[in-house]
Amino acid sequence: MVDGLLIDFKSDKHPHRFPKASAWQLLGYLLLDTADRYRIDTVGFYLSRSAVLATSPVEEYLDLLGTCRRDLPTLRSVFAELLAGCRADAEPYTPEDEDRVRRLLQKLAPVIEAGHCPTCAQPLPESTRRPRKFCTARCRSRDQAMRRRGLLPGGPIPALPRPRKLSAWSPARAGRL
Repeated sequence: MVDGLLIDFKSDKHPHRFPKASAWQLLGYLLLDTADRYRIDTVGFYLSRSAVLATSPVEEYLDLLGTCRRDLPTLRSVFAELLAGCRADAEPYTPEDEDRVRRLLQKLAPVIEAGHCPTCAQPLPESTRRPRKFCTARCRSRDQAMRRRGLLPGGPIPALPRPRKLSAWSPARAGRL
């Protein structure tokens, strides 16, 4: 944290293959400042092996991750509500936990205004012929894929990931490796 800039230091050998998990991890750090104590207005990554600092304003970063115009306080409040009900290391989670998570995800469902692309929420370009439903052909194809995965209204309800089962370590098993 430096003057409203949240920096995540990475030392990846291959910065051109930047993992999505790193982008989501930085979002998690941003959302953990639920009271906006640090007044974060810019986020970035410092790639130590290449000596590159890549930054972006928070609003642009949220758009890049596809938050569909949700403002930061809304994301933080839902994230805080999600964490408030978490029991550390509780496995497996119960159907009540799954219902609670689904309700919180409903709060984050995108609100797309009329005249905007249902996939990316950007304003639709003017058309002289018939009204357009999507801003680009890419958004049209993304819409179909996202609906099949349950990421947009009108698709199946997506399955929530199950907690990973940790295998018990034993000296006998370690000797076989």
